Amino acid sequence: MNPFIYDRPLPPDQLVGREAELALLLDLALGGQSARVAAPRRYGKTTLLGALADTAWNSHEMIPALVDFSRVTSIDDVVERLERAYEHGFERGRLRTVWRSLRRRGGASAQLGVPGLATVTGAVTPRADAQSLARLHDVLDLPRQVHARTGQRCLVILDEFQDLLTAGDELDGVLRSHLQHHVGIASYVFAGSQPSLMRSLFGDRRRPLFEQARSVALGPLPAGELAEWIDARLAAAGSEAAREHVDELAAVTAGHPQRAMLVAHFLYQDGGDEGLAPALAAAVREAADALDQAWRSFTQVQRRVLGAVAAGHTRLLTDAALAYTRHGKSTQRQARRMLLAEGHLHEREDGTVAFSDPFFPLWLA
Repeated sequence: MNPFIYDRPLPPDQLVGREAELALLLDLALGGQSARVAAPRRYGKTTLLGALADTAWNSHEMIPALVDFSRVTSIDDVVERLERAYEHGFERGRLRTVWRSLRRRGGASAQLGVPGLATVTGAVTPRADAQSLARLHDVLDLPRQVHARTGQRCLVILDEFQDLLTAGDELDGVLRSHLQHHVGIASYVFAGSQPSLMRSLFGDRRRPLFEQARSVALGPLPAGELAEWIDARLAAAGSEAAREHVDELAAVTAGHPQRAMLVAHFLYQDGGDEGLAPALAAAVREAADALDQAWRSFTQVQRRVLGAVAAGHTRLLTDAALAYTRHGKSTQRQARRMLLAEGHLHEREDGTVAFSDPFFPLWLA
């Protein structure tokens, strides 16, 4: 069996190189401080959040509710996902009886079946917006009810949080109306894969959650720890030839978790007798459709800027970079800002920029 899975997040117990971020998020949660994590898709965020939920329960008996808002469509959908997350958290804490009791008392609008189904019974008749909103307020009040019944605190982790606003632009205000009363009762972690939207939600004075959560950066994986993790699995699988190329693999994938797993998958499959190149080429081909789709979403100005970065112009406002793209400085600056905000590029400590996805320059070439 190929030991490298690349098409879904790794289980929490296979967290690689994120111990510092995990410890910080846990410390903030224990102190009652909300936190936010923004990182590009497939950057190890979901695995980290799963590990945080596990650690919060196993070490501190905080009841975790890990909610995925990805592509949420309506307020009722938001409620369903929150319900399922709390139900799973109660199952983890062996508090199923408490869960049943809380949901029975949740009001006539929350008509749930047996725990485990978390679906609304009966009705094909559309609910009025007021009823849907009442159900949302009811489920957002669960941490207070849990604390009153058990004395335990909740850890509410809201993944792909920016998608919540597609169900209603003012839902962050609804959440804020409960969060502000949950001091000592629940801690919150907001996570998202669109850094610019996450930044605006928590950095815009006009939004209800302005400065309500501490930012926790999620950078590339440390090359050494990533290489050790891959090497250990290749050794366990008896793939000695492939082990010779692990350090090169860690370098070329630049600490990108999913891209590293993808190359490692093909390296194990290929055997490594011909070096890393065949596995890397196969991995880039595997990702080509997604890269092409991303490319088509860029403006012509953005494409030229990305081409400049691929050509080695990592300081985009220099005369050489401007000559390469034939843009004015203000146009180039704006394109740079947007590509950074949307997570396609990231800025290094020295002010240079690099692709967030290490496959992009290879694919462009």
